[in-house]
Amino acid sequence: MNKGYIKIALALLSVTYYMQNVAFAFSFFSSTTKPIFDAESVNKFPIHPREAKHAIDVVTEALYHARIHAKHTDDYEPYSIDGEEPILYFKRVNDTDIGKLEFTIPNADNYDDVVNMIWDLNGQKKFNNLFIRGTLSRIYDPNLLILQHRYKSPFIDWNVYYYALANKVELSNDETAILLISSDMNDQYGEPFIKYFNPIVESAKTFKPDVNSEKDIRTGRAFKVFVNLAAFFIKKEADGVKVTHISSLEFNFSPRYPNDMVRKVIAKRIVKVANLKDAFNNNILTSTWDFFKSWRIF
Repeated sequence: MNKGYIKIALALLSVTYYMQNVAFAFSFFSSTTKPIFDAESVNKFPIHPREAKHAIDVVTEALYHARIHAKHTDDYEPYSIDGEEPILYFKRVNDTDIGKLEFTIPNADNYDDVVNMIWDLNGQKKFNNLFIRGTLSRIYDPNLLILQHRYKSPFIDWNVYYYALANKVELSNDETAILLISSDMNDQYGEPFIKYFNPIVESAKTFKPDVNSEKDIRTGRAFKVFVNLAAFFIKKEADGVKVTHISSLEFNFSPRYPNDMVRKVIAKRIVKVANLKDAFNNNILTSTWDFFKSWRIF
């Protein structure tokens, strides 16, 4: 598609998104008596309207790209981890890897719970054993945030972390998209650091808000990574909940680090998302056991 047409389409999508979210945010804050978070305690730095509008532009463009890369095209190649049957696919886009993973969680009634678990700031504790915690850094509206995620590192004692713009979008009554996009945010990182430019989402390159950070970040004792683009497409189907996950990560390894080793590190992190299926299978077993106990079958 011509770049000019793409820009026009993104502009129209951005305006539509902005109007929908202004209306949603107004109804949310006016109708909720007990907020799920305190925006004033999170937003340590004032939010300028231009910053909020820029955030909307970024997630609008990100959704556009995510929908394209979520389609299974011939340029995706199967990837096997340690000789196991491949469930993950990779392709190269703008000199970076994009991984793609699809699976189905039994029982369509799990749809809302799947969406809520993925959107939950600390939901990854249910399916990723490396996950430590999530924290909020900026709140533009209830479905548009900046968050920090922390993970254990397999290499060093330092935590691995990233900041990302996070967005939840209801695409239809039975499909939701959740997006994560990093940019060159100012987190007062304590060591000289190469400037980050998002290779997939063009509008993210100039999105540089200030975010609050912890001491280990400010003193350079945490390992900083970036999410070029990550997306979950959660769709309710007749026999279950289909999850399509794409992810492109920047770990800032040395250029001398072999590409196949970089891909292996990234792949092992992406496939942890498939543990979502086990989390809900365990819920089914627990619910069945509780049902039997309630009827005194055992």
